[in-house]
Amino acid sequence: MMMPVPRAMVIFDRQGDGSWLPTTVILATPEMLQGKCLPGNADRDARLARILTDSLPPRINDQTEERGTYEDWIDWGVYNLANGHTTWATEVVSEVTVDALYQREVPAMVRVDWPIQSP
Repeated sequence: MMMPVPRAMVIFDRQGDGSWLPTTVILATPEMLQGKCLPGNADRDARLARILTDSLPPRINDQTEERGTYEDWIDWGVYNLANGHTTWATEVVSEVTVDALYQREVPAMVRVDWPIQSP
């Protein structure tokens, strides 16, 4: 019997220069959502905490209260967590763990305080 493959998504935040930075990954298994985001932004941390604590699997259809799985949530998340102006989301190929997904999708960044002072 084939095991279901987890589904995954990435949330991008628009930067001051208009570019998109991948900041948050979400991995969905049938039983739960797992996520990880770039540290250092209270709004982003709060958004991820809300997603992980408040999310329910979506209803199978509008005529029933029956819920699907958290894997079904990815379709809802990609559509509803992005507004195209300040956030964008897309489904990506899944990984086995949220940490592996984060390492693949969110670039390692070195933050520098400006202006740079020479020694």
